[in-house]
Amino acid sequence: MATAPRRTQERSAQRAQAMTEAAARLLIEEGPDAVTHRRVAAAAGVPAGSAGYYFPTRQELYAAAVAAAERVRSAGAAERARSLPRRRRSASATAALLLEVLYAPALDGAVVTRRLQPMLAATADPELHPIMAAARPALLDALREALERCGWAEVAASPDFDLVVRMLDAALLYGAATGDEDPVADAVADVARLLELVRDARPGGG
Repeated sequence: MATAPRRTQERSAQRAQAMTEAAARLLIEEGPDAVTHRRVAAAAGVPAGSAGYYFPTRQELYAAAVAAAERVRSAGAAERARSLPRRRRSASATAALLLEVLYAPALDGAVVTRRLQPMLAATADPELHPIMAAARPALLDALREALERCGWAEVAASPDFDLVVRMLDAALLYGAATGDEDPVADAVADVARLLELVRDARPGGG
């Protein structure tokens, strides 16, 4: 039978975990502005003062949200990539799936403002950069697996693979900056073209 101090510790750990998971959901679904002590406590179903007790500053709360959100994204990316049946897909279909993998667990029209821009800001933040860097290898592995399952193994193994990854973000940013009504569709077109160029540049490509 658990002693009172042990039960208190377990309840404390459960509350901290619930708040971390709630903060990650808010960050992914609504963006950075939603990650406040009040919103996180309400979403986690814990007393309003709990968030401030476990995460005394907003920066600490946000760092926990970023770390948990990246874990969610990495797990979602791996799951999405593994779910793809192995068959040859067009460049456009493959590009669309790569975006789905990279922005797991969900990709929508608000991806630039809600997901991409906050992730870039976190990468540039000295305190959050290690979190983003730690998640990167798993994301790259998921993207390689998606390419292989879509029949683009030559691109996954190419020295230009990094260019394809960078284009996923860059094309979305460019589309949003130029006022495109559907930056995701434009990014798909840009990434598809790059996939074809990388494939055709390989020996025996085309």
